[in-house]
Amino acid sequence: MAEQERPSANQLESRLEFETLISDTSASLLAAPPEELSVAVQRALERVRKFFRADRCAMLSVSADQQVVKVRLASYAEGVSRVPTDINLVPVFPWSFQTLVVEREPVRVSKMAELPPEADVEREGWMQMQIRSALTLPIEARGVVSHLVVLNTVHRECEWPDVFVTRLRVLGEMLVSALERQEMFCGLLEAEERMSLAVDSSGAGLWTLDYRTGAFWTTERGRAIFGYSQDVVINMERFEASVHPDDWDQVQGAIERAANTGEPVNEEYRILLDADRVRWIASRGRSQFTSAGEPVRLMGVSVDISERKRAEEALRASEARLVSGAELAGLGFYEVDFAEGAAYVDDRFRDLCGIPADSEQGLQALDLWVEQLHPDDRSRVLEVRERLHDGRLDQVSIEYRFLHPARGQRWMQHLARVVTRDATGRLVRTFGVLRDVSESKDVEDELRDLSRRLIRAHEEERALLARELHDDVTQRLAVLAIDVGGAELAAPEGPQARAMQSIREGLVRISEDVHSLAYQLHPSVLEELGLIEALRAECERRSRQGGVELSIDVDPLPAVVGKDAALCLFRIAQEALNNVARHADARTASVTLRQMDDGLLLAVRDDGAGFDPTGPGNGRSLGLVSMRERVRLMNGTLDIESSPGQGTTVIAWVPVEGGSQ
Repeated sequence: MAEQERPSANQLESRLEFETLISDTSASLLAAPPEELSVAVQRALERVRKFFRADRCAMLSVSADQQVVKVRLASYAEGVSRVPTDINLVPVFPWSFQTLVVEREPVRVSKMAELPPEADVEREGWMQMQIRSALTLPIEARGVVSHLVVLNTVHRECEWPDVFVTRLRVLGEMLVSALERQEMFCGLLEAEERMSLAVDSSGAGLWTLDYRTGAFWTTERGRAIFGYSQDVVINMERFEASVHPDDWDQVQGAIERAANTGEPVNEEYRILLDADRVRWIASRGRSQFTSAGEPVRLMGVSVDISERKRAEEALRASEARLVSGAELAGLGFYEVDFAEGAAYVDDRFRDLCGIPADSEQGLQALDLWVEQLHPDDRSRVLEVRERLHDGRLDQVSIEYRFLHPARGQRWMQHLARVVTRDATGRLVRTFGVLRDVSESKDVEDELRDLSRRLIRAHEEERALLARELHDDVTQRLAVLAIDVGGAELAAPEGPQARAMQSIREGLVRISEDVHSLAYQLHPSVLEELGLIEALRAECERRSRQGGVELSIDVDPLPAVVGKDAALCLFRIAQEALNNVARHADARTASVTLRQMDDGLLLAVRDDGAGFDPTGPGNGRSLGLVSMRERVRLMNGTLDIESSPGQGTTVIAWVPVEGGSQ
């Protein structure tokens, strides 16, 4: 066997120098404070660069997903371009990345000609960086390549002996270990800072109980929580005196179990600050033991939870009141979680809807409720429900008919509110209440029927009175006027003739007033010519009275307009114009009639003084009450828009074929 070539004196000296470099670096890394380890690594990179007479020596970091490689620390010879630390080097050196990170093999190139053909992209990058020789070593940590040690020369070509490559990898592992140690130290400091901040923010007090001496140590916050001054020595006897007598057995038992079995302490109890004040405390702790299993100390944290306890007590009281109120009001509660596919209903809801007790799986209760909706109301209810689900509504209040399996048709009042939506705005969780309002609906129907009959009787009485005034009183007044006119002609010139003339003219005016009153009581033109002509006649009559300039704008009416709908709108216009004349102090007013949403919309506007509709007493005048009742009986709507100095607008809408009065 051929004798191995002995290393020369220069080689031995270089190897000794490099081993000394490694030894010195190891010592400096061990001696350096954790926060200064990156400085020690930087100095080591500087020594390595100078030892190999390289122009660049760098430590590159590889991201956890191995998609990014960046310069972390580096040493450069004077005049050599630096590599920015924010550039991802993977796209620039793909062949090196594959070799180093994926295959975990070093890249050792003494001259550019040694680059393989697959490194064409690499070659361009090397030329831009003026690299003539390069050595890059992968450094593994926890089974993956986490760092790369790089040496570049730009002024000369360089050989990379095997012995130095092997030892350089060892040095690289030392440097990476040092950097990881610094990261762990920084992470520990950060964790301690977060813990300190969390403890301070939560108002918690830290404490330790020494099992051997029975003495407590606690932070200033802990002393404040328990009401101990700084000079008080806290021992078990002092602590027992602080705990409420009714809670001491509970606390003592927790401490003993922690010492005997290692069970964590997790207790809530009361302490006595003085004879009249009690504070609620929550304490959490865990015991530490010797290697022989002897308990040494109990370490833990305590917080003042008095506010939470008071809130819990208030919540319990509120829940009790809510339950009592729900019972008195007959409310049935439900909650639906569509993400979990589950519905909860209470016993009253189950009774109201006739849902069997065994229908508790998934959304069965909800499905049964949908099935029992009255056919005439189902589409309306489900449409409102869909608007709640897709985000157009956040809460609903609706009344509908419900077919109870045993009780038949019932009226339900239903209120629902959204609790949670998903990222798309779709409903996830909701809750609501149901109430059977059948009795109130019956009363409401009776009142509606009574109001309808009263209004009908009122209109009939007005029509009768109008006919009496028109057919009797006005005729008799006309006869009197004629008789007085004859007497006026027969009387000689003088005071007697003038008196007769004055009486005749007064009788004519009284006759006109009676005729106008008869018209207001029962407008025959409404029956004979329809709503539009009746409104025109009313506006013309008001205009002749002077004081307000009136205009009218009407759409052609549909072929069929219910008699009750026409009378309702005419009476509202009449009452609104009365208010304009009496209270508005207006210069102009207008009457508008439009077709809208299968109904007729009437608007009476004025530019008068206006008023606050929400003010005390406003909205409760007999005229407004009458208007609202008429519209309600027609299943229509009435809105009054007004504010001081801004005039008033009365807007009424009724269906064209509204319910009969």
